[in-house]
This record gives sequence, C-alpha cells and structure tokens, in this order.
Amino acid sequence: MTHKHWHLSAAQAILISFAAMIAVGTALLALPVASQNGQSVGWLNALFTATSANCVTGLVVVNTAQHWTLFGQLVILALIQLGGIGFITIVTGALIVFRRRIGLRQRLTIQTMFNQQTLGGMAGLVKRVLKYTTAIEGTGAVLLTAGFLAADRGYGLGEALWYGVFHAVSAFCNAGFDIVGTHSLADFTGDWPLQLTLMALITLGGLGFPVLHELRFHWAHRRRRLSVHTKLVLSVSLVLTLGGTALFALLEWHGAFAAFSPAQKWLAAAFESVTLRTAGFETVGQAQLGDLSKLIACALMFIGGSPSGTAGGIKTITLAVLGAAVVSALRGHAQLVIFRRRLPLAVLQKALAIVGTLAGVVAVAVVILHFTEPGTAALDLLFEVTSAAGTVGLTTGITPALSSVGKLVLALCMFIGRLSPLTLAVALNTRLDAHPHTVAYPEAEVIVG
Repeated sequence: MTHKHWHLSAAQAILISFAAMIAVGTALLALPVASQNGQSVGWLNALFTATSANCVTGLVVVNTAQHWTLFGQLVILALIQLGGIGFITIVTGALIVFRRRIGLRQRLTIQTMFNQQTLGGMAGLVKRVLKYTTAIEGTGAVLLTAGFLAADRGYGLGEALWYGVFHAVSAFCNAGFDIVGTHSLADFTGDWPLQLTLMALITLGGLGFPVLHELRFHWAHRRRRLSVHTKLVLSVSLVLTLGGTALFALLEWHGAFAAFSPAQKWLAAAFESVTLRTAGFETVGQAQLGDLSKLIACALMFIGGSPSGTAGGIKTITLAVLGAAVVSALRGHAQLVIFRRRLPLAVLQKALAIVGTLAGVVAVAVVILHFTEPGTAALDLLFEVTSAAGTVGLTTGITPALSSVGKLVLALCMFIGRLSPLTLAVALNTRLDAHPHTVAYPEAEVIVG
C-alpha cells in the first residue's frame, strides 16, 4: 500500500503565508489595547484593516491616526512591511544571516513570489530585496522626518521620527496608510519636499526590485545596456505618470484644484498621477474629482505598478505586451516584437489571462456591491473595487459605511489583487500532478472582428 505525500506548491506557500499574517494581524488588531477607546474594533473591522495593511492597499474603515494606539499602529506597520516584500523573504533573509541552508521549495517560493524565470540566484535576490528596502526606506525616513520637523506643525523630534519611519515604509511598500490627520495628506498640499519625497518612494517601490538592481548596476557600469524588461518598465511608467499628470491638471484645474496656486495645481496633479499607482495617499479628496477624472483614476489603478515590486494592478509590462500585440495585429505582423526583440506567445497568453481575470474580479465585485450598498453611485463602486483589486487604497469616502458583506468583498478583492489572480488560481488547483497537453490538435478557423 502506497501513501501519497502532499506537499505545498510555491503558490500555496505564498497564499498560506499571507493568510497567516492576516489572521495574526486580525487577532492583534481586535484586542482592546489596539484601540484608543479601550474597546475592541470588532473582528470584521480588524480583518479588513489587517488585510488592507498586509496586502499593501490602504483602504480603512477607521481613521488610522485617531483610532489605533501606538500598539495598533505598530501592528499595521509590521503587516505593511511583511506584505510589501513578503514574509518568506524575511525568513529567507534570516536563514542567510545565520548561514543556514535554503531548501529547494523555499527557492521555488521566492522564484514564484518575484516572478523570476530561473531558479538560480534566489539567495542573491533576497539579499538585494532586503538591501534595497533598507536603504530606500531608511533614506526616506530621514528625509520625511526632516520634512515633518520643517512643516512647522509643532511636531517634536520623536513624533516626527515616528511619522517619518511609518510613512517611508507605507510609501515604499505602496500601502497608503497615513497617521497624520483626518484627510490623509490634505494638510500638506503645498509641501513640495514632503510630497516629492513620498512620490519618489512610491515610484521606487513600484518599479520592481529587478529594475532597481539593473539601474544601480547600469549606473556603476555606464556601458551596460538596459534589458527589454527595464526599458518597458521605465518607458510605460514615464508615459503613465506624465500623461496622468497632464490629464488631471487639464480636467481639475478649475475643479478639485481650483483653490490652489498654479504651482500647487501641477504638484497636486503629479501627486494624484503617482499615488494612483498604487499607493493610496491623497492630497485632494477623491470625491471632489469629476466623473471623467474618476474613470481615468480607475484605469491607472487597474494598471498599477511593475512586476516584482510592491505595487498591485495588472502591471506596466502587461499593458506594454497588450499594446504591442495590438500594434502587431494592425500592421499584419505574425510576431510580437518589442524593442527589436521577439516575445513568445506564452507571454501574451499570460498577459491576457491577468487582464481577463482581474477585470472579471472587478466586474463581479461591482455587481455584488450594487446590491449590498444600495444608493451608492455605480462609478463610486467601480472606483472602490478597482482601488481594492489594484491594492491602491484611495476611496471616494464610502469605505467606512460599507455593509458587512461589502467589507468582506473588498477584503477578498485586496487579497486577490496582492497575490494576483494567476497565483491564486495555481494555489487553489489541486491537480498538481497534471501534465500539460501534448496532443497536437487540428486547427480551426473562426471569424474575428
């Protein structure tokens, strides 16, 4: 009699690690000591907050600064950090420090988490992730601490330092949690140093660790050419950031930005364009935006940042691949070519799967919320769901008023968005011993267009 041994796949290990972190975070945030009023926030609100923090989203049902104690804020900060770079990354880093062997399954999990093509060099990847995270967050914390001290709002050194550390981690991990007031960063609308620092942290976190490493290597060795991946990430990110800035300035110049000076309007537009990919901080209330601006915001939140980073969404590379496929089809080309390099069909198939599944998640969630949140405008529901699925964290203001079902739906959207629909599908697939089809099927002709 044979016994079938069951082992966790890499995708299942990632899913369980995030679920475990959320469960622990929920238990801690539900404790009375986590709330300033000395009463438990309730398991549902604790679950929502833990999921939002660990999935680096930023949607909240209670004000982070006003409701949570220092203990609660520390729990949220830990969830953000662990969710941003992965609990498994931290564990692997500890094993490296103590010179312990990293097993094959752990290497496979790291490979899956950061979407690497090969299994080699996983220990080096983990070292780079931890090194860049420490350096960027540390630098950001120093700059933000100086910014909060210079803001002339009566902050002491200890308070400014805590604000600097918290927001540096929150920004680099693209989480969007803030602890400075009632309306996110609305009190710092004209603060250029503070906003530029946050925008830089958000952008660096959203580029992805492989791109950060390649840029650093390129800076040290000027003759080295950038890879197609890095070129795509930089070019698409630049187009989306500049394009978003121009569109928001054009649409909201006399709208949501009307009370600002011309310089502040451009700063607000740039910050809006950056934070939508996928940080969740805001200097202007999203409810003040016009309908067209909200639709553009939904598009940017859906796209998100870049692979192997801390941002969510379908990713910039996915958008670039789909765009290249459209151009190739219009030109009648049989191959998918980007920067004079041919991409395999599997890349296009994966891009289509990512877009299709995440769009399906958003559509189903919007329909459910239409019935659970009666009276809420459809565009606001779309904004809320896209923000959750894209792990952004911006809201038009309806999050605290959501029903219990609505909160659970958004929590699930955040979870799916952080893991990515494909990772979740692989993790839930019990047919781990299935083999790919090797049968060559006859071709069929269909009419398209």
